[in-house]
Amino acid sequence: MKNRLFAIVLAITIFGMILILPVSAADQPVSTAPQEKVILYATNFSTNPSWQTNNPTRYYWDPQKGMYHYLLQPGTGGYSFVPVNYGEESFTYEYDFYPIRTDPEMSFQFGIGSSEMDVTRGTNVLSRFTNKKNGKLMWLQVITQNNNLAAVSSYHDSYGGPTTKFEDNETYHIVVRYNKELMNADIKISYKNNQTVVWGYYVNFGQELHTLNRLMITSVGEYGNTESVAEGYIDNVELSITRDVIPTPTTAPPVITTPVTTATTVPVTTTPTPTKAEALPVTFILAVGIGGIAALLVNKKN
Repeated sequence: MKNRLFAIVLAITIFGMILILPVSAADQPVSTAPQEKVILYATNFSTNPSWQTNNPTRYYWDPQKGMYHYLLQPGTGGYSFVPVNYGEESFTYEYDFYPIRTDPEMSFQFGIGSSEMDVTRGTNVLSRFTNKKNGKLMWLQVITQNNNLAAVSSYHDSYGGPTTKFEDNETYHIVVRYNKELMNADIKISYKNNQTVVWGYYVNFGQELHTLNRLMITSVGEYGNTESVAEGYIDNVELSITRDVIPTPTTAPPVITTPVTTATTVPVTTTPTPTKAEALPVTFILAVGIGGIAALLVNKKN
């Protein structure tokens, strides 16, 4: 009889554990680390940014306008840049663009690149505004360190949507993002005054980018009609990355409970609700208790 009683109690206990354990394990929460934006470089040109240039009469800070002036011309190899401390991560750069004059066969380009600063060689991630074949088009261009080119323009045949063109004497806001994990980049161009999107697209290039170390305006590698120029201003330049926030461990101060004798305002002490994993011992004890009662009933009957 004792063996029969023991078998009944054991079976009830095991059955209770089988019902409880899978549910508790399945309900464990999944946490996602918060992220923060880290600005690597930013200027609104309210003061002289001291960018490095090989032609200060064409590339310079305009204190009256509070913007940065550019004048690109084919065959001059002109440039202006600022070094950035970039750790080969995913990044975003953005700026305001105000073209005054973009002659035929000429283009403006701004972005992040390597020491060569050549628009025809890697490494670079450039936004470009060209007035060449098919008119004034917007471009996203990426050239890898292996000189593989990935580029897309706002012309219909390039990306499949409607042909969209930029205009001189209009202010645009440009955002370019590089995703290291996906090995692609995208661009979004909006009107500065109302944030309406003008055009945007992306390119895939299948490898990580390296040797990027400066933000730059450049005409290196541009050849053509030396009478043509691209002139205008840029403003509000920013380069940023996104990183996981690592919380700093802190020791919480002890909670002191003070008895309340008045009936006006009563503090409410909130008791944390246990998860199913925390409730496991209570349920387990309940299952054992049920088994014990069943055993007593069997024993009494016998």
